[in-house]
Amino acid sequence: MAESIDNILKYLKKKDILLERKTFTSQIQSHPAFPSLMSIISALNVNFIYNYAIEIENSEVHELPNDFLTYVELKDNQSELVFVEKANTDYLINGKHTLDENDFLKKWNNIVILIDETHSIPQKTSNNRHIPWVIVGLVLILLIFAAYQINRFSFIYLLLSLCGFFMSVLSLRKIFGIENHIVNRVCSGNYTDCSFSNDTKSKNFVSNFGDFSLVYFFSNIVSLLLLQASHNDGVFLMIQKILLIVIFPVIGYSLFYQIFRIKKICPLCIGIILVLLLQTYILLM
Repeated sequence: MAESIDNILKYLKKKDILLERKTFTSQIQSHPAFPSLMSIISALNVNFIYNYAIEIENSEVHELPNDFLTYVELKDNQSELVFVEKANTDYLINGKHTLDENDFLKKWNNIVILIDETHSIPQKTSNNRHIPWVIVGLVLILLIFAAYQINRFSFIYLLLSLCGFFMSVLSLRKIFGIENHIVNRVCSGNYTDCSFSNDTKSKNFVSNFGDFSLVYFFSNIVSLLLLQASHNDGVFLMIQKILLIVIFPVIGYSLFYQIFRIKKICPLCIGIILVLLLQTYILLM
């Protein structure tokens, strides 16, 4: 269902409609008919999104608009609600997979969901486009200030901590309601899934790994700026070594769980681990 919600949000974004993912997910999952199509239709209606759910014949597929939602069997004989875009005589599924018309007609279930954006009320996406640039500006100001106030060792360490903090936020993007097509492309497919949302056994652990790294890098940034300002380099190094001792078992378990238990690799988790290893190398220097 997590993938289906992502696909619905992609479709809505194509229509220039923005919904907060966490709230929309809660609306679907709390519906008595969850996980049926009725729960999705109800959540769309609650958000004043005008929609149609219709069943059509294969011969009528050419009459559909250029984009729509439908159920398609992608893997393991299980149907998934997908975002479909017409590409000449082919069909682009979720912006990643292409099916020719014959394959598409064999795998879909003839149920189509259409959105009429002209009658929908939700806020448009353009209102929040300036927020990422504000964050980038604040980070640049912080780096410029730090470059003149701290030594080269501390500056590199701060830069790595900012990178790690950013990746930790992205690894918890579903919790923060962050929707980004680049990250969604990185964290998707048969072998990569940054949230492991389909694996109920690993869900809590992976979420905890993101929490650990977020707290770790945030404490790095704060302690580095405060202690460097007071010239307590020794205290800062001691704190970082203690934190690394605590988090290294978490790194080992994360790698073990991804490689041997669920056999999925999280690109953002690997990026976070590489940042931690680089910081360890700097500390040992």
